[in-house]
Amino acid sequence: MARQTEQNIDRYYDVFPTTLRGILESHPKDGHSTTYKALGEAVGVRQQTISQYASGQTQPTADVVLRIAKYFDVSVDYLLTGVSSYNKEYSEELGLSEKAVELLKRAKEMYPQTDLERTRTMPYLDELLSDKAFYEFLDALYYYVEGLQGTQGMTDEMKEHFKGLDIEGYFVWQLQMFVQEFIQKEIKKLGLDITTE
Repeated sequence: MARQTEQNIDRYYDVFPTTLRGILESHPKDGHSTTYKALGEAVGVRQQTISQYASGQTQPTADVVLRIAKYFDVSVDYLLTGVSSYNKEYSEELGLSEKAVELLKRAKEMYPQTDLERTRTMPYLDELLSDKAFYEFLDALYYYVEGLQGTQGMTDEMKEHFKGLDIEGYFVWQLQMFVQEFIQKEIKKLGLDITTE
């Protein structure tokens, strides 16, 4: 019995249950969440069965996988591999997840060029993703976050070397200043200066 439980735990992180949990939490087309009950009714199974699919305890039959794919308007290959055949090339070339590729594709649809109030979103996103400084910011951000995580794992003995200094607080402050500086630079590119003297 314990062996079966270990196998179920391992299956929780399999591609299909992970993908299913993700699209239940956020529908690929509109971002809304879907209940087990709603999906179960739509595909003709009980909500408990959907729960078992999502936890990796059981696997659906091929026809149920097809009905789930139709319900979410995704491909079967996306449900089974986590990447649709439409986005496979982008995912492999850029190293982006299916969700990231889909959101980038949907960004233009969400903010159509005919809507005058929203025409700045796509050019700004394009400019941000085209700017080498953005990627340098992400690299440095990762470095700052690692530093902060390192302070949280420090022993009392290690903290003794920093007498009188809140080392974790310092790293939090440093991270906040770094992010704030990047945001101020981005806003300045748009012609606004929000720095305070």
